[in-house]
Amino acid sequence: MDAVKKLELLDWVLNLQNDSMLQKLWALKDEANTYPQDEIVGYSALGEPMNIAMYRARLEQGKKDYEEGRYTSHEDFLKEIDNW
Repeated sequence: MDAVKKLELLDWVLNLQNDSMLQKLWALKDEANTYPQDEIVGYSALGEPMNIAMYRARLEQGKKDYEEGRYTSHEDFLKEIDNW
């Protein structure tokens, strides 16, 4: 779907006054965002399959690591590469 069609659809939804139709759209959105818990949604850097729960856990751990300063800056990584 091209950008013009998407904008037309967004405009239609923004101006929609029918609560029943809005509820159906909301249900469709929820259904589209629901994965079976065992469905593979991605792979780790080592090629290991991850389901949605594992993927979300990795995201949360990454956020926590960043907030607690457990990461390597780009500059530090470039310095490390020089020592290889």
